[in-house]
Amino acid sequence: MKNELRWQRGSAVSLGLSVIALLLYLLLLIPLAQQAAGWYFFTRASERGLISAARYDGQNEIYPYLLGRLYLMNIEDPAPEKAIAYYRRSIALNPLQAGAWTELSRAYHLSGKDSDAEQALERAVTLSPNDSGLMWDAGTFWLMNGNVDKAFGAFRKYLLIEPDFQTMVYDLSWKVQPDNAYILKNLVPETYDYQSKYLSYLISAKKTDEAQAVWRTLDQGSLQKGDFVSYVNFLITNGLYDQAEAVWKDITGKIEGMVKEDSASLLWNSGFENELLNGGFGWRVRETEGVKVFLDESVHMADRRSLGVLFDGKHNPDIAFATQIVRVTPGAAYLLRGSIKSDALTTTNGIFLQVLGHACTGLDERSEVITGTTFWREVTLDFEVPSSCSAVVVMARRERSSKLDNKIEGTAWIDGMALKQQAPTQTNSSKKH
Repeated sequence: MKNELRWQRGSAVSLGLSVIALLLYLLLLIPLAQQAAGWYFFTRASERGLISAARYDGQNEIYPYLLGRLYLMNIEDPAPEKAIAYYRRSIALNPLQAGAWTELSRAYHLSGKDSDAEQALERAVTLSPNDSGLMWDAGTFWLMNGNVDKAFGAFRKYLLIEPDFQTMVYDLSWKVQPDNAYILKNLVPETYDYQSKYLSYLISAKKTDEAQAVWRTLDQGSLQKGDFVSYVNFLITNGLYDQAEAVWKDITGKIEGMVKEDSASLLWNSGFENELLNGGFGWRVRETEGVKVFLDESVHMADRRSLGVLFDGKHNPDIAFATQIVRVTPGAAYLLRGSIKSDALTTTNGIFLQVLGHACTGLDERSEVITGTTFWREVTLDFEVPSSCSAVVVMARRERSSKLDNKIEGTAWIDGMALKQQAPTQTNSSKKH
């Protein structure tokens, strides 16, 4: 009998523990069940489904956030006030959502509550300062609300994250605030890479005064040759010869390894001893199909190398394979001298020197044509600069042939180029005085 009572008591205790364990298990399942129910209704992909999901999984910030998006992004019937309520609920559950703060800002803006919109946007920017899309949104928001200082601050951060979009941002900035000094101070990051890119933008936009101002701010110790040459080309193209020449002489004088020039000649790099910078007041070489231009250290008239040009015999090119822009005095007389060597150069249209006016008319002088095989032969060219010209273009050229046998083959070299101004010719009347 005692044993039977003990067994009944043990069974009761075991049953009680089992019930308690079952209740605890069910309590643990409730959050999971809520989440499962929430996910089920979320997958229904409808307003009703999201509302049900938010009800069954009330601690999940995702569902009210998605409801906010649903009401804000509805093209046919946007409901920003509803969106605001759900975004605020989502943020209350998790205040560290930069995206929710951003979209709350948009909802406030659509509701005409710009002060609240700005506060929400500032919160988003604080939470996610490295989000380029957010920086762009912030910049455009402040721009639309007339706060240019904040807008440019956001765009500056955007540029630091997305440097490939500098041209787009600079173009926008000039439409909004056409003030070069302001843009340079408040938008362009203070590093060489950004400032040089801004200079390139100004060059492409043909803003001469602004480009010169930015040039003066560049770190000369970090200067890239490509930026330097592009800037001088820009000045020359716009007829700013004095400024271009000053920059050219200053920078080329600092380039390490440059061979000292013949001070009597106006040409730069007369003997092709220095690097070909392909722009500015230096030699610009050009190739085309069937034409190769090269520096040759094995064939030269003086010093250590010359400029060679090789024709493959399959084409009939018209090409100025080497050109240089030179400052001259309007109305003055000049003598161009150079040496040309040729090896098996076919066709009657060989190599010659030519001088044209740069951005002016009235000057087109040509030397004799060199063809066949010749040793170094001096070629000279006298010309007088028209009064409208402040610069000329000196070139080594081959002209297209109109004959049947017109495919040029062979090699030519040029070296020892020089351009000098000639003394004015005295007239009888001037001698009497």
